[in-house]
Amino acid sequence: MKKVLLVDDEKETAAVFETALSNAGYQVTVAENGTNALEEVKKANFDLILLDQMMPDISGNEVLRALRSNELTKAVPVAMLTNFGHDELVKEALNLGANDYILKYKIAPADLIVKVKRLIGE
Repeated sequence: MKKVLLVDDEKETAAVFETALSNAGYQVTVAENGTNALEEVKKANFDLILLDQMMPDISGNEVLRALRSNELTKAVPVAMLTNFGHDELVKEALNLGANDYILKYKIAPADLIVKVKRLIGE
């Protein structure tokens, strides 16, 4: 079973995506902020990380920077899953190595599953 780390501080949003991913056969771990996300990647190997941009502690781009500089996580696909589509944030995330930039308000859970499969290589 492929493992997905879902990083989102909005509990309702995280629950919707977590349910969709679980129903599609993925083992989902939810982290409610960037600090928790960085702790989770020390405990387990993930096949994909879905990362919110705006969180209460550290930004998604900062978490992405930390993931890409870590030997254990630098090759793990990371997709930003956020409501913030400002050009500068998108550019920065892609330059830091994000594999995709998905706007939450524009994607249905079923379409997210299609993207997840592509990102994981299924």
